[in-house]
Amino acid sequence: MAKKFLNLLAGIAVISGAAVLFAQQQPKPAKTAEGTLMVDGKNYPLTYALAYETTINEEEVIAVVLSGQAISSDKLKEAMEKEKDGGEPNFKRPYIQLRFTKAGELKLWSASAGNTSLGSRKGNATGELKLQDGRLSGKASQPNESEKFFSAGFDVRFDVALLHAGESLPATVTKKPGPAANVKPSVTGVFKGNGKDAKLTHVSAHWREPFNNQPSIVLVFTEKDHSKDQKPDFNAGFGKFGSALVISLHEDGDIFGCEVVHTAHKRQGFSSIGTIKTNNFQFADGQVQGELTTDGQSEVFGETWEVNLKFVAPLGEIPKEFQVAASKKSEEDTTDKPVTTKSTTKLTEKAAPEPAENELNVKDLALTKDASDVEYKELVEHIEFKSKANVKSVCTELSANLKAQGWTKDGSDLITPASSILKRKRGDAELTIFVKPENGGSEVKIFTDGLSWDEK
Repeated sequence: MAKKFLNLLAGIAVISGAAVLFAQQQPKPAKTAEGTLMVDGKNYPLTYALAYETTINEEEVIAVVLSGQAISSDKLKEAMEKEKDGGEPNFKRPYIQLRFTKAGELKLWSASAGNTSLGSRKGNATGELKLQDGRLSGKASQPNESEKFFSAGFDVRFDVALLHAGESLPATVTKKPGPAANVKPSVTGVFKGNGKDAKLTHVSAHWREPFNNQPSIVLVFTEKDHSKDQKPDFNAGFGKFGSALVISLHEDGDIFGCEVVHTAHKRQGFSSIGTIKTNNFQFADGQVQGELTTDGQSEVFGETWEVNLKFVAPLGEIPKEFQVAASKKSEEDTTDKPVTTKSTTKLTEKAAPEPAENELNVKDLALTKDASDVEYKELVEHIEFKSKANVKSVCTELSANLKAQGWTKDGSDLITPASSILKRKRGDAELTIFVKPENGGSEVKIFTDGLSWDEK
């Protein structure tokens, strides 16, 4: 099922594009991709490209994905499966996907960056595509245009081998466990709070409890040496080592926790996920390395902060208590299964969608008893409300109410006084819930997928 986590806009439309001029010779750039994606006033550099033949809405197309980080074979396979089912792919942000017809017309584009996802859409985009000796080269662009909820645009170029239907990337190499590398931890770059710089000179990497059923890592950046502390991530959050940044993330660099501590802030210690990302993140050979950036200044609770760091730190074998047991589902996924298809009356017609089983109307979703200022945002399928209780109390009540309604946990909850994340599943429906402090109480945002938004 396609995830619509943080989608601000979705729709299917046709974009007029320039026709392909095939078999024309063109010098190849040194990189597979170069260009910029512009979303909500921020610029995101794109340096990797991938091109493949796929089927979307029963139409054979050529998809070109440009991203800020290399795409794994597993992620490509997952994306293609979603596309076959009519869903939107979900690559590591930032990325843009360009969809060309087999005749070479730029038809659709979609993108994700920061905390914004743009579904397949129309616009003033133009593009050129050239095929030569099994490689695709070309360019595409759209002026940075402002709409009601956001601004977006892009300007990209690419030169990459084309994966034909049935072909795939080389299998992602499984990382072998082993001791930490003999490498000296280092961190360089900028960490600002309310315009004032703090020198983060110490970094360490540690395994932590799994999150969302995936192995998880915590990175601790501090002004003062924390190497001898038994709980550096916990104590750094209370300012024991001066200004600090504590990042929780998965092995692929996806961040799910970010705690900001800066001596220039009035509010000492707050959570700010969604505004920070990794670039060129790698965990291999007993060490982690990469970049952390907010792509400029961000504002949270009236405080501004900014980070742009490069780092490397040793990280050895994951302890047994933090390992994720292989699930039956993963075993089933590796087993070859016969493909079944449903016939249609014509090749150009789609099979009628089947009604969702036990589909819950959004207005029936369990909230807290004191939920106030409830807003149902149908366009983006979000729910927002406020509570007078603190974050922990809201999470406890909301979890109990959802459990009684048949919702189950989808991975581990991340609950802190500064911010919390809950993920729930019920059949094909999914919820991602964010809870944060607000004026002595709490503010709750629920991102839904698979609920009915029909008027009752």
